[in-house]
Amino acid sequence: MFNETKGISRRNFLSGAAVMGAALAGTAGLAGCAPSAASSKDEKGSASASSATTVGYDGTGAMPWLGEKPEIADSDVVEELDADVVVVGLGCAGVPAARAAAEAGARVVCLETSSKLNSAASDMAIFGGQTQAIWGRGDGFLDKKMVINMHMEECSHHANYGIISRYYDESGAALDWFIEPSDVYIASESYAEIPEEGQKNYMFPYMYPIPETYDYTQEDLPCYPTSVGFSSLATVMADNLQAAVDAGADVRYKTKGVELIQDGDGSVAGIYAQEVGADGYIKINAKSVVMATGDYLANEEMMKFYAPECIENGIQVLSIDTDDEGNYTNVGEGHQMGAWAGAAIEQWHAPMIHHMGGGAGADGRGVIGNNGYLWLNMRGERFMNEDLPGQQLENQVELQPERKAYQFFDSSWPEQLAYFPAGHGVACFYREEALPEYTAAGLRINVRTDADIETAVEEGRCLKADTIDELLSQIEGMDAETAKASIEHYNELAKAGEDTDFFKSSNRLFALENGPFYAAECGCALTLGNLGGFESDNECRVYDTNRQVIKGLYACGATQGGRFNVQYPISLKGLSAGMCMVYGKIAGENAAAGK
Repeated sequence: MFNETKGISRRNFLSGAAVMGAALAGTAGLAGCAPSAASSKDEKGSASASSATTVGYDGTGAMPWLGEKPEIADSDVVEELDADVVVVGLGCAGVPAARAAAEAGARVVCLETSSKLNSAASDMAIFGGQTQAIWGRGDGFLDKKMVINMHMEECSHHANYGIISRYYDESGAALDWFIEPSDVYIASESYAEIPEEGQKNYMFPYMYPIPETYDYTQEDLPCYPTSVGFSSLATVMADNLQAAVDAGADVRYKTKGVELIQDGDGSVAGIYAQEVGADGYIKINAKSVVMATGDYLANEEMMKFYAPECIENGIQVLSIDTDDEGNYTNVGEGHQMGAWAGAAIEQWHAPMIHHMGGGAGADGRGVIGNNGYLWLNMRGERFMNEDLPGQQLENQVELQPERKAYQFFDSSWPEQLAYFPAGHGVACFYREEALPEYTAAGLRINVRTDADIETAVEEGRCLKADTIDELLSQIEGMDAETAKASIEHYNELAKAGEDTDFFKSSNRLFALENGPFYAAECGCALTLGNLGGFESDNECRVYDTNRQVIKGLYACGATQGGRFNVQYPISLKGLSAGMCMVYGKIAGENAAAGK
């Protein structure tokens, strides 16, 4: 179900949303977005497809997804409000924006289409600060040049250096601020025992202590040990929103932004809003508007335009951003409002398609993670250096026949896990016993037990056999003769201690020789987000198509451009959610100050 590639249709494009909640939590966690519940999907949630083919930029500048700007007359207005700041969207960016603006003394109105805030994440990449110092990861723990350069390289240098640099400088202090309103228990290390009173709301460091066998400075594609996780980020966000309300913020649930109001010079002077199901509009006069409306993952026409390869490859969507009727809310409405107001949308967008390994179960975890064991395509051929993070693994799988491959390992896996990187989606810890029930979803990603593997076999998510021949006979459609030769050759490389074919690290070059043997199917993963927003700067100001600031308009979260481009970077776990929090705070502060 998780890796099945289907023909391209509107139904298939949107079908990923029906995956059960536990799967969402596990699957998205490694991309910095671990949802806590699933959603149903009604066809009303996204724009209908204009054709079965992809669109993309046609050279004219036309944006077929944009639609016509609404015409709202004074007679359509049923309520009028005055505010200093309007925050549109109460997710990982909008909530801190609302709190920051309200605590700065601004009159704040918050708009949210759903009847509650949206929390679709669990992890944040954070640099320094007092909280991180608890684990010896305070200011100066990581080299800024190393981190920033890696991010820019992963984004093919399309990202905004100033946005990435400021995030590095201010994320530690922002995290300290973010957890102030919440009674969150802070764990002493990654897998520390949590007292009963802290099990519903605790915070922990990832990979602390760092596994002895992992040295990120020696990795070609490192995952830096800088991330924190929450057992319930939704709880901490709710506490932040309550702080905003306590400071005077007016929260309007089941109310969406519709159209920005502009003065004659193009400055933003407020927004028209509308209650769900209502005919009339609310006119909110405001000095500043903060767009925090999320991405456009569930808008197929926008996906066709900005990420046509996702449509061509039949990549399905996994999203829980819905209203009370199950309609998607991440359909690019903020992007539309900004574009109608003249905002420029950046050119290079980043699909977040993080492969979790073969045979993902109900908890979203691949059978043996996205570990770099031997992977063979349906021709029976090895096709890559498997020592890759999930985002790059996905890229390679998409190039294979049937967009599919198989991941092979043998019974020596328990002692081998320790040699795999401490990164996104990697099983790098072996335990004889299961983790405690209260363990946060993100922490489960990196652990495997014997019971996990046997359950995968019982559920048909993993093949098992006493011999290689028997195992290959179970893989329908694979060239068994070529596959056997590939395995034999791989074993020779492993025993020689050098991968002269693809140059995989020798300490992750494990021969398949100790039965029983296992194989898990690896198709394309699910798209967890498509990140591309307005051209903006590290003050969250939005630019028009002439790259001039649109006064009064700010963007944070997925509507803020300059963060991720081409593909979602993997060197920092929880980077998107962390940037949402940090730049949500900055946007709220600047909107309140009119900066």
